[in-house]
Amino acid sequence: MGDFWGPTEGGPPVPMMPVLAELGTIADVLPEICASLVARGRLQARQFGLSVAVATGADAVAQAAPAWRLIEDAGGANTPFQTLAVAEAASRAHVAQGETPRIVVVREHDRPVAIFPTVTATWNGFPAIRFLGDPLIQYGDILAAPEARDRHLAAAWEAAADPAFGRMVYLRKVRADARIAPLLARETVALNPQEAPFVALDRPPAQGRAARELGRLRRRLAQHGDLRFEVFAADAALAPLREALAIKGAWLAERGLPSKVIGCTDWEDALARLAADPRGGLRVARLKAGAATVAIEIALEHRGAWYAFLGATVPRFAKAGPGHVQMADTMDHCRARGHALYDLLAPAEPYKRTMGTGSVAVSDHAAALATTGRLALLLVQSKPVLKQCLDALPSRLRAALLAMRRA
Repeated sequence: MGDFWGPTEGGPPVPMMPVLAELGTIADVLPEICASLVARGRLQARQFGLSVAVATGADAVAQAAPAWRLIEDAGGANTPFQTLAVAEAASRAHVAQGETPRIVVVREHDRPVAIFPTVTATWNGFPAIRFLGDPLIQYGDILAAPEARDRHLAAAWEAAADPAFGRMVYLRKVRADARIAPLLARETVALNPQEAPFVALDRPPAQGRAARELGRLRRRLAQHGDLRFEVFAADAALAPLREALAIKGAWLAERGLPSKVIGCTDWEDALARLAADPRGGLRVARLKAGAATVAIEIALEHRGAWYAFLGATVPRFAKAGPGHVQMADTMDHCRARGHALYDLLAPAEPYKRTMGTGSVAVSDHAAALATTGRLALLLVQSKPVLKQCLDALPSRLRAALLAMRRA
């Protein structure tokens, strides 16, 4: 059989059979090239003394706990949501919901330097890899020792984003200053950009007009009884915690707003376990007028910062601004404890922007690991639009739709 000839521009015809043969040769050796590159990468990892271990299942967090403590004690948990206490509390909730914790531990010369805590589960029908603790955690990140470098985080990512365990990686609520943020900027698509306002507590409390307004609100609340502000921790926080969840749950139900944590027994129990754990850092701040609770807040304390996880006010006192008074008292409490930051978390609602002295960017990240993962990625990208559509519905219709979904 003779060669096939292909056309050229301004030149003689080119024999195609040799070209096709060359392409065939490349196709034949491509798997060997890929295998060689992987082997070379593993060789380089061994030369650095790197090793990667993956713990999977209900006891995955327990298996990783010794390494976790070492990294956390070295300052490797940037927020309270990466602590071992949160991981232990969340792991049981995941298992109860049929999800599988999967913890990646990277070591160099047998010393743990990075931990990537994930959970594998089905998301809208697609196998997906998420941060361990999602949807409870409000910031997602990797744990990294001070000496951790890009190669350690890359090794953790390679093991965590394994197509054998998910068609998609979906990592929510990553701060712009998270240790994992630069890697995710290269490997994933950023979605749902938000801001998390915060108050720098080295600023003085409210003054001038703001102080006068706060005084006016205090006087209005005091008409219902003497004001009493308290902060609860450990076992003493359990009853106020349940009270806060009940108040917030009623508020959400009245407005037909969904929550994957509030009203979910598994996740509410996880918060209770965290409250009872001395390492958990969970606190409940409560403001009362007489015998009645008017505002309440669940928070986590971590490394000189207070993370305002959930706030709720009792509707019949709403016109007196109990939330503003409770938050002002909470910030005074934080200053007295020497905290530097009062983190209001995302999203940046108007009252948070007014109160905040700054903010940090927060976004979700996703990547398709297989062809079917691309469809899942499209669904993830459509979530903000779907949420806007749901929020635009009348509250009664939203409540009816949510009730139908739960039925």
